[in-house]
This record gives sequence, structure tokens and C-alpha cells, in this order.
Amino acid sequence: MRRILSCVLMMTLLLCSCKAGGGENPEAAALAVRDTYQKLAGWTADVDLTASVGDKVFDFTLKADWRREGETVLTITAPELLAGITARIAKGETVLEYDGAGLSLGLLDGRGLTAVSAVPWIMEQIDKGYMARCVWAGEGGGVLQITFRDPEETPGGGTEYVLSFDRGSQALLSAEVSVDGTSVLTAQFRNFTMELNSNDTEDGENLG
Repeated sequence: MRRILSCVLMMTLLLCSCKAGGGENPEAAALAVRDTYQKLAGWTADVDLTASVGDKVFDFTLKADWRREGETVLTITAPELLAGITARIAKGETVLEYDGAGLSLGLLDGRGLTAVSAVPWIMEQIDKGYMARCVWAGEGGGVLQITFRDPEETPGGGTEYVLSFDRGSQALLSAEVSVDGTSVLTAQFRNFTMELNSNDTEDGENLG
């Protein structure tokens, strides 16, 4: 049993350049955030997105209902022209199917990232992405900021995710995605509500 636990810990640290530690250091907090999110059944939030595709900039708001198992539903609520368009993403699928009119905002990187599909991509980083940098930020150090990128890339190279979490509640606050040092997407999360798995004893609570 000890050998198995040691292997699990080693695999976790391989996905994170931030080494585990005690107290209030950001590296330990980042691993705690990963542990919390891996145990979630899902979460809901309002997400304000700004995406840059070539020389065009798109601003819109999503109602996000992310599910670890089953179907993730992303509904555009603003602007009015696009309101009601819904993307449904099943686990393991990369093709988006829309209710109503089609929507194409173009690719943000060479791996298939789009503005609407950014939510599940962000969750993939939280689950198993390489944590390249972990720091306290914001007023009084109330925000945990984690930078995710390919471990073979240098800072500013490839696709990089900078995610911010509330220090106390661990709620996801914001995300910025850059490609080769250029910002292509920013997201602000509001009314963030976590839902625990059924085998956890606590009920989900509003963390926004």
C-alpha cells in the first residue's frame, strides 16, 4: 500500500513544477486546488469572455454548466444577437453541436481551441495540466494565480493558461489564454457554484 501511495504522489508532482510544501505557500495551495476540482461533479457560473481572432475581437457572456460526467452545456446569454445559442459537449468529444444558428469564431491556437470550447480546455488544465508557476496575487495576496503550459515550452511559448482562484474558497475567478506570448482570450467567472460528488458529505455551495 505504501508503494502505491508513493507512486500516486510522484505522478502528481510530475504534473507540477511547484513542489508541495506546508503552511500557506502557493505551491501547496495549487495542489490543494487541483485535489478539490478533481473531486467535483460539476460547477456552474456566468462567464464573460473576450476572444481575439486575427484582427477581430469578440465579447460575449456564457452560462456555463460544466459536468465531469455527462454533458457540459454552454449557453450564450449576451449579446442579444447570439443569445440562446447553446453548445453541448460530451466527455471526450471535440466537436461542438449548437442549438439554433451555427456559430464560428475561428481557432485561437493550432490545437483546436475556440472561444466557446475554452471552458472544458481550462478544466483540463486544472485536472492534469503542467503547473509552471504558482504565486499569490491581488490585494493582500487573496488570489492564487497558477500558470499552466507545456513543460517543454519556455515562458511565453506555445499555449499558456493563467488561472486565478479565490484564496479562501478556491472558486475560479478568471482565466487568460495566450499563444506565443499574445493574449487570445480572457474570461471572468461570476456566481461560481461548485457541486460535489454524491459520495462527499457536504452540499455544493455558492462560491462566487
